[in-house]
Amino acid sequence: MTKGKLSRRQVLRGLGGVAVALPFLPSLLDSKAAEAATMGQPRRFLALRSEHGGVLGSNMYPADATLTDGVNYAGYTVRRGDLAVDGSGALSPVLTASALTPGLAAKMNVLRGLDLGFYIAHHRGGSLGNYGDSTDNERELKPTCDQLLAWSPKFYSDLSTILMRSMVIGDGGMSWNHTNPQDVNSPIEKLHAENSSKELFKQIYNDPGPQQEKRKPIIDRVMEDYKRLRNSNRRLSALDKQRLDDHIARLDEIDRRLNVQVSCNDITPPTKGSLELLQGGLYRDIVKHTEFWQLLNDVVVAALSCDTSRVVTLCIGDLWDSGASGWFSDTTLEWHQEVAHKSHQPDRQALMVAAQQGIFEHVFLDLAAKLDAVQDVNGTLLDSCLMFWTQESGSYTHDPIELPVVTAGGAGGWLKTGNYADYRNSAVTAHDGNGDPSSEKTHAGLLYNQWLGTAMQAMGLSPADYESIPGGGYGLQFWATETWYAGYKKYTQEVIDSAGDPLPFLKA
Repeated sequence: MTKGKLSRRQVLRGLGGVAVALPFLPSLLDSKAAEAATMGQPRRFLALRSEHGGVLGSNMYPADATLTDGVNYAGYTVRRGDLAVDGSGALSPVLTASALTPGLAAKMNVLRGLDLGFYIAHHRGGSLGNYGDSTDNERELKPTCDQLLAWSPKFYSDLSTILMRSMVIGDGGMSWNHTNPQDVNSPIEKLHAENSSKELFKQIYNDPGPQQEKRKPIIDRVMEDYKRLRNSNRRLSALDKQRLDDHIARLDEIDRRLNVQVSCNDITPPTKGSLELLQGGLYRDIVKHTEFWQLLNDVVVAALSCDTSRVVTLCIGDLWDSGASGWFSDTTLEWHQEVAHKSHQPDRQALMVAAQQGIFEHVFLDLAAKLDAVQDVNGTLLDSCLMFWTQESGSYTHDPIELPVVTAGGAGGWLKTGNYADYRNSAVTAHDGNGDPSSEKTHAGLLYNQWLGTAMQAMGLSPADYESIPGGGYGLQFWATETWYAGYKKYTQEVIDSAGDPLPFLKA
């Protein structure tokens, strides 16, 4: 199907001057063309994660009175209710934003009661299934689920428009993959993350201009030399052979990207860059924090609108002052030790709630609303997405018990939305609250592996495509050996056996 040039009226203009051309609108096509356009529509995956956690349940989640329905699952009752926004745009103190409308809430889910079965302490990759990335004990590393999607031929069945298999944004360390993604025996390392909205734009868009003849692949010009060096040089070590193979694989991917023909036109590059905000200081400046992430969000929307990428991760990590200050906070207190690690003290909890509310409103919901404003073949761009936000820890920092998950988008119709789902087992106490300034109690629930497996199924994969352990969800399973850990021996065999299933209430 040939797409005509878009008019100037069919664009969205973002904060930094970037103009995003809208996709073609099927309602303007004849019936046969419209039917063809809706077949095989792509799904998109976006994951956001913020540091520490430490938000009390009463501040993070909707009220328990919301939970009106329950079913027996894994040996106990799990509950759900409909998300309902109050008159001030709030689902909870953290989940509050002026732009949070009932319509957007109907496209969201809030999930409570998702745990890891072991003490992970500080980590980054654990939010996407690489549980070996931890400041606690050394454990086996695995690729994160975003990278599994990025290199899956089932997810990317057609790469003809894709300039970036995945966009890794923010503080480094959230996304991990093999040094050669097509060789499962190659080492696993964390990926470079981009913080410059201008540089990111250059990677997700090239001016289509006149159609040019396909370039001769670089790899074809060096293949004979590569084979001779790889196979004939006895001095070449096994490690150097791996490095050489990795380099050739990277050249092959560069060749593929050089020959991508972008069909989306009328895109104006951003006039302001996120890193320009560092000039004059970014720390403790909430206005600059907001602009920083919204400039990056604009580029994400451009990439998904033009279909030059379908996988995005945003790690809202420590600021570049070693965690002394926090995103969306102007406090002069040292953030890591004096706020996050003391977050159950009432005054520090107020600071943490305000910061996480800022992340929800100015990063997560800003991006969701922008995606929802772009019309796609079957609804809006957001409707094709599974977008979620989680935090490093649950309500107790370092502890992955009751990890919060907030989603937006229906994954192309796979996912039910509008739910507050509570997967906690009220009969199994994890933290009893004794000695804690807030007396916060937590309860064991279902495994976070099950959530990531659900997300992979929503993206069109089958369990055989991603499971390391049959029926185990995404990622390896580890179990606490420390008797002091609140999750020690709190997960029944029924819970473990359920990890390969879609989470209750979510499958459409």
